[in-house]
Amino acid sequence: MIAIINVNVFDGQTTLNNQAIFVKDDVIQRIIPMADVNQSELPETVVDGKGFLASAGFIDLQINGCGGVLLNTAISSKTLEIMNETNLKSGTTQFLPTFITSDGASLVEVLEMVEATEQPEQQGILGLHIEGPFISVEKKGAHREEFIRELDEKTAHYLADNADKICVLTVAPENTSQKVIDIVREAGITVSLGHTNATYDQVNEKSGLEMATHLYNAMTPLGSREPGVVGYIFDKKPHAGIIVDGIHASYPSVRIAHDIMGEQLFMVTDAVAPAGTDMTEFDMAGLKAYVKDGKCFYADGTIAGAAVTMIQGLNNLINHVGLSREEALRMATLYPAKAIKIENEYGMLKEGYKANITLLSDDNQVKHVFQMGKHVF
Repeated sequence: MIAIINVNVFDGQTTLNNQAIFVKDDVIQRIIPMADVNQSELPETVVDGKGFLASAGFIDLQINGCGGVLLNTAISSKTLEIMNETNLKSGTTQFLPTFITSDGASLVEVLEMVEATEQPEQQGILGLHIEGPFISVEKKGAHREEFIRELDEKTAHYLADNADKICVLTVAPENTSQKVIDIVREAGITVSLGHTNATYDQVNEKSGLEMATHLYNAMTPLGSREPGVVGYIFDKKPHAGIIVDGIHASYPSVRIAHDIMGEQLFMVTDAVAPAGTDMTEFDMAGLKAYVKDGKCFYADGTIAGAAVTMIQGLNNLINHVGLSREEALRMATLYPAKAIKIENEYGMLKEGYKANITLLSDDNQVKHVFQMGKHVF
């Protein structure tokens, strides 16, 4: 057992001052005021929180790479290990390794690699986010056009058969039939709309689209006569991820989205290899990309992923978007947990929840991280 003492606890709803958290194995056993702690009952392992704020560990539902590695260019358990180690430094305890548009053989390879990974949840892996290749050529963004294709029934059944390894699938709804959406959704995969050139009506005629991938980016904008995909998201309010680096979306645009979407909006990094490093160049799934002033881009200027971390995004939400500390934390914890329906075990600090805990200083620097009950940072 581990006891984390002298912490203020943000449980996902409110902040409780001067608390102690008791962890057994990978579960939070109890949270009690320090005044009720019997010193003689403290376990052998005690961590003094020194008045830091304890939050649920951050959950990143879209991360292509970090720490110098990218899943698409290095499909291996070592890549996942490096991503997890890098994530922990920024307070992220759970993530969806994100695999972008590729050839069919690489998709099979990444699924087989995850299948061979022992206890991925202990490394923070909640499943894959498959982002492409079933997307729009017109809104491909950083994705390689030669691999983009429509999702057919055979492939949909293959994905459904591997639903234990896939958490989220991003598709362009205008190019995806209702039948194949239903096949993957009924297997338990969350279907997200993204990299789409659809009109409002084209999206609206499809059902089962429970999420949107990086709001504003690689989708049709809101217009006066054509609401587009952005208008659809604001109108119907599926869960939606948003990148908070000040590059992919301006801070006022993030604030407007939050005012409209509320708890349906969660933060993602969409990070690529340079996140958490000082790299200036990298291989973005087979194409050379560059990093300057936090912006990742190809030679033609196209944005090529993000270099932001979750803790940087959290500070941006507070300092630039203007959210309260508690609401910013929800966008990094509870709201993504709700988006993939794991909010009964993740995203909050309560008895019976998984022990994923990030301790933050008053200026929101990561001081300690506990992942699945282990003190890892």
